[in-house]
Amino acid sequence: MQIQFQTPHQYVFIHNDVKHLYLLWKKEQTRELYIVESENESMTLRHPGESYIDYVLLEIEPIFFRHLEMDGVVFSAILGATFSYQNRLMAMYYDADKSGDTPIFFEIKDDEIFDISEEDYPLVVQTFKEAFPEYIHSSH
Repeated sequence: MQIQFQTPHQYVFIHNDVKHLYLLWKKEQTRELYIVESENESMTLRHPGESYIDYVLLEIEPIFFRHLEMDGVVFSAILGATFSYQNRLMAMYYDADKSGDTPIFFEIKDDEIFDISEEDYPLVVQTFKEAFPEYIHSSH
C-alpha cells in the first residue's frame, strides 16, 4: 500500500536521531509534523503532540530550506538530517531538484549554516555514513 498526501511539499528528515515527516500545505498555510517509525517494509506515522512539534519546528524551520551556491550555480536545498560531530551540530542537505545527488554538509550555529573545514569535512561525511548508512550512496 502506498499513501499519498495532497501536497507536493512532503519532506522526510532526521533530527535528534528521530525520523520525521514534514508536510506543508501552502494553500491553507498549515504545517504538520509526524514521527516516522519504520519496521521492515512498513512505516507508521505517529503524531507526537503539539509541544514536541513546536519544539522541533522552532529548531529546524530557520535552517530547513536554503539557497546554496556551488561552482557558481545557485540551487534550492532541503535539510535531510542533523547530527552531532565532536559535540558540534551538523546538517546534511540535498538538492531539491536532484534528490539522488551527493549530499552536502554544513555546521549549524545559531540558526545559520557554515562551511566545514576541508580537514573536518571527510570526517563529518564518515560520521554521517556510520550513523545513517541507508541515506548515503556516495561521498562528497
